[in-house]
Amino acid sequence: MTYELPLSERIRTFLRLEDLFEQMQHFSQHDGEWQNRAELSCLLDIFAISSRTDLRNEIAKEIERHTKCLVIFAQNPKVDREKLEQSIEQLNALNRQLISSSGRIDQIINQVDLLTCLSQRNSLPGGTCDFDLPAYHFWLNKPLSTRREQIQSWTSHLNPIRQSISLLLQFIRLSAAPTLKTAESGFYQQSLDTNQPVHLLRVSLDQDSPYFAEISGGKHRFTVRFMQPLESERPCQTQADIDFTLSICQL
Repeated sequence: MTYELPLSERIRTFLRLEDLFEQMQHFSQHDGEWQNRAELSCLLDIFAISSRTDLRNEIAKEIERHTKCLVIFAQNPKVDREKLEQSIEQLNALNRQLISSSGRIDQIINQVDLLTCLSQRNSLPGGTCDFDLPAYHFWLNKPLSTRREQIQSWTSHLNPIRQSISLLLQFIRLSAAPTLKTAESGFYQQSLDTNQPVHLLRVSLDQDSPYFAEISGGKHRFTVRFMQPLESERPCQTQADIDFTLSICQL
């Protein structure tokens, strides 16, 4: 089991979007009213995040950063040039898709009355009940094929966003080889080299470990505490020595 901590706002946003895209993908594979509700709720959360930042520009900057790093790696004779060139071409292709798209990512909300109403009610607990949104109740009882076709029309423009974020996070995660560490009395701390910015920390434990990892940190140092869940009390830091693997992702 792996726990992650992003150390930049951009990567934090990407991880949130990755989680929402994965949820939306899961619900899209299961047909039914409740699955459609959950899928649209994820979609509205994606739109809400994208409305707070110029997401296309943030992704384009990250693609440019990765491309420059890969070009530098190409100077290393030990690097597999064929795979590296394929990676660069993947990034360039995604960048072209982003450039070719235009308009706000969430502009569909203002174009579809149902999505407008849902976005206004989605953050309210129980705010999408039938008596609040009879139009939504009507839509949810349309034939499945109709609902699926409409959802696809509302989400298709997000494909370059989803693919870009997925590829960028994949590169970041694979950029660091995991190293074995030991947290004495459930605590581990390490300083970071500020000349080599870290974008993501990853801590991995055995799947059957009785502990979970709490990671905190910034650009200078980070700490990992291994916590033991308790049934009726707050989790507490274990006093046991815990072996784990650590990845410090700097790409």
